[in-house]
Amino acid sequence: MKIARQLAAAVLLAALPLAAFAAEEKPLPKDLPPFGQDKPLPVAEIVKSTLANGLTVWLVPRPGLPKVIAILAARGGSAIDPKGLEGISDVLTSVLKSGTSHRTARQIAEELQAVGGEISTSDNDDAVFATVDGLADGVGTLLEILADVGQNSIFPDDEVELERTNALQGLMAQEATPEFAVDKAFGAAVFGAHPYRLAYPEESALQAVTPELLRAEYARRFRPDRALLVVAGALDPKAVVPQIGKAFGGWKGTGEPPAPVPPVPPAGERRILLVDRPGSVQSEIRVGRPMVKITDPDYFPLLVANTVFGGAFGSRLVQNIREDKGYTYSPGAAVQTLAEGGNLRVQAAVRNEVTAASLLEIFYELDRMGATLPTDDELVRAKRYQTGLYLLRNQIQSAVAFTLVSNWIKGLPPEALAAFVPNVNAVTAAEVQRVGRAYFPSRTQTVVVGGDVATVRPELTMYGPSEVATP
Repeated sequence: MKIARQLAAAVLLAALPLAAFAAEEKPLPKDLPPFGQDKPLPVAEIVKSTLANGLTVWLVPRPGLPKVIAILAARGGSAIDPKGLEGISDVLTSVLKSGTSHRTARQIAEELQAVGGEISTSDNDDAVFATVDGLADGVGTLLEILADVGQNSIFPDDEVELERTNALQGLMAQEATPEFAVDKAFGAAVFGAHPYRLAYPEESALQAVTPELLRAEYARRFRPDRALLVVAGALDPKAVVPQIGKAFGGWKGTGEPPAPVPPVPPAGERRILLVDRPGSVQSEIRVGRPMVKITDPDYFPLLVANTVFGGAFGSRLVQNIREDKGYTYSPGAAVQTLAEGGNLRVQAAVRNEVTAASLLEIFYELDRMGATLPTDDELVRAKRYQTGLYLLRNQIQSAVAFTLVSNWIKGLPPEALAAFVPNVNAVTAAEVQRVGRAYFPSRTQTVVVGGDVATVRPELTMYGPSEVATP
């Protein structure tokens, strides 16, 4: 039976080069002018300093609109949540701005409103963030409130209980979606025991949230020697530096700092996991593996390679299983980067009867990345897509500030802001094929299929054994 399955797969695979792109694209009108050359992101001089307590400060003067944004980022997101309490970072950041030892939540809102400002908080795998923005002439107030939230939040009992209840209700709503169990199983399968495996909070963790727990986690994470302050906008560094010193200079870390997050595990051999949704008429497909950090020399070739493969609407995968075969409406692929690694994630929602056929096409396109060079047109379009998207996203000062913060978390210097476009444009076709051979082979990918197991499992036997996963 194993030989028969392999022969069937070989026959189907051999037919793919003829069928995969039967629908030819119509050429653009010949009289269109050529595209202009993309330019690196124009960045004003970034004023860098470090306070005596270890706080890293980056100031980005951007004259024009009289507004300022300030982001305080502290290392330590959901990846450092205590064992058995995975997911509490979401609650911590939601309550972070709900009052300090000097201001109630209402006072924070009123003082910010007086300078046209607002505050927001968020988290990801690697950090927690507090952000304020408002009118440039109110920068002193913005920094004072941001410093207060970063140093003196008290996590009021009633606010913690309200957010805990909201988080539990939100989790119940997420559990009803077809993506929920598949994404949980995919994260666990790709990352194993690594803390990046978490896709959603655990109900038991949310049930265990208390004000005392959040206060302890707040003290553990918010330390000046593990934090970055980025201030961008219509500002005068000579005037802002003393204000930062006044607001943040007295900050001292308390509590034991978090342990470092380990590197992501290497990719293994292909596994096929099934998540049962009895009666489902669709299958949710996830395919992927661990990837390198953004600081790795392979990152930019990987970014361009993924754009050719499945990271844009005109990519090979989209043209194949959406435009040509009509298996799915919105397939796609992304290379996610985190502080200690990353992952490739391919996803598609397909009809039950084409689940196996869709996987075959995904495997084919993955293997083709290392088997052939991208065409000149594919390479140019992939580069233009990534550089254009980057330049478009970073037109406004809030986006520039968040890009700087993200780069810092992942180990990049502030100069990386302007280096993105040249780095993308420097990628060659040979590099795309090289990383295709190294990271895209279908035999190294983890596969998770969520759907009616009784219906789809018999079709998937041609790819080898599968196991039912319980997220």
